[in-house]
Amino acid sequence: MNISDWEATDPQFIQDLTDADLLSRWSDLHAADLAPAPSGDLLAAWLLFHNGHFAAAAAAAQELGDAGIPVLIRSVVAYTDYLCEDEAQCTDLLEQAYLLGEAADSNDHNVQFTTALAMGRYSQSISITKALSKGLGGKVKHLLTTVLEAQPDHAEAHLAMAMYHAEIIDKVGATLGGLTYGAKPKIAYQHMEQALELVPNAINLIEAGNAMLLLKGEDKGMDEATEYYTQAAAVEPLDALQSMDVDFAVSQL
Repeated sequence: MNISDWEATDPQFIQDLTDADLLSRWSDLHAADLAPAPSGDLLAAWLLFHNGHFAAAAAAAQELGDAGIPVLIRSVVAYTDYLCEDEAQCTDLLEQAYLLGEAADSNDHNVQFTTALAMGRYSQSISITKALSKGLGGKVKHLLTTVLEAQPDHAEAHLAMAMYHAEIIDKVGATLGGLTYGAKPKIAYQHMEQALELVPNAINLIEAGNAMLLLKGEDKGMDEATEYYTQAAAVEPLDALQSMDVDFAVSQL
């Protein structure tokens, strides 16, 4: 399936934000990724995304070249996270998304981060073990490291780095994960703590809960994970995706 051919929305979460609404909320909506406020056609693509029209946002973003990559990738990730029920389609779209990000001739840190985001989701969809064998783990780590070196307050990159360590430790164990991939529980906790100090939004809290389960297991990590999900469920959403995040957090309780 072509990345711009899918169409799916959930009327429950569709918003009717205007350009002015979006710009007034921009600093809060993008506190975790530090993306600069857009204008023109890029603003129009972002507005489609924040209102929950993810397929339309991806199609509009694809017309913008490298500048539209972050909107396109975030639209694909939102769709595959919450709306797509076909696992093969999800995997295909995520692969297309991260490959477009890799091909972009851009030093934009938001392009780099969203590429890592799509690559991470793709890795989860094919299994972390397979992804590591294909060298994707190293690519994700490199992209996130690049972003954090330039933007140490990039909360989402910190949380994604925590998940990188947690996923590997969960799959191959702390000893092999540390020796082969440099994955360590201590580093995961440090990145998680920093992310939540910077921006405790719903998705970061959800991912912190997920990371806790990976690092400690369901028996030992469930209480802490549940606390993170509880905090996420209490967040006041500012757009369609945040509404979906909060709804998901509620479902985990």
